[in-house]
Amino acid sequence: MELFNTGIETLYLNKSLDKKYLKMTSDVFFRAYQADSTFCDALFFTGYTLRLLNAKNALACYYLADSLASNKSIEFKTNLAAEALRFGNDASLKIARKKYNEIKQYFPDSPEGYYGFAITSPIYGDVEKGLENVDIAIKKYELQDIPLKDDVHFLKGVLLALNKRYDEGLEKLQKCYSGFKNDENFKTYYSLYLLKVSQTKNDEKMKQKAFKIYDKIKNKEDIPKDVAALLAF
Repeated sequence: MELFNTGIETLYLNKSLDKKYLKMTSDVFFRAYQADSTFCDALFFTGYTLRLLNAKNALACYYLADSLASNKSIEFKTNLAAEALRFGNDASLKIARKKYNEIKQYFPDSPEGYYGFAITSPIYGDVEKGLENVDIAIKKYELQDIPLKDDVHFLKGVLLALNKRYDEGLEKLQKCYSGFKNDENFKTYYSLYLLKVSQTKNDEKMKQKAFKIYDKIKNKEDIPKDVAALLAF
């Protein structure tokens, strides 16, 4: 506990997140875990400081901390899932989906499990369930008076596109335009929406705007194949 408390105090004092002190703090937390291999909080904070250092071992520490915990912790599971998503390979994505499902199961009042499930839906192709889950997350955010961030509007916009509900999706993306207008994924889906709605309304100006935004996408080869097929000008 003395080591752990030293780590917490040092982490609190290191407001500039100086890497040298973060490394020292991570070592202190890990020494606390070595002194007591059941000390899951020490291992969690080892992972947390490694995450701040952008170190690959953060995921392993988060995973072990969650596995060791005798009581279910939403903080352990949300951090593990987020880090697994960031890691981005097949195995880590499976961990992320599993943890978001566990959050839904053990913390049903929290929007985080539903929101996380929706984030993974484009990866797994269950986009209808993804849309259902993001809607549940939005209701739970609203019930808890948590303001909806642009990320939520963007995610729902993407899922509406993948469910071919273009009119609704365009409205969602317009709500977060200022925050995401320079994001490559946003440009992809925003141009898709403008194109599809322009075709429905026979609006040539909207179609031109769609192409203008599409033309600004730097890495068009990164556009998902099913989305790229729809972007036919």
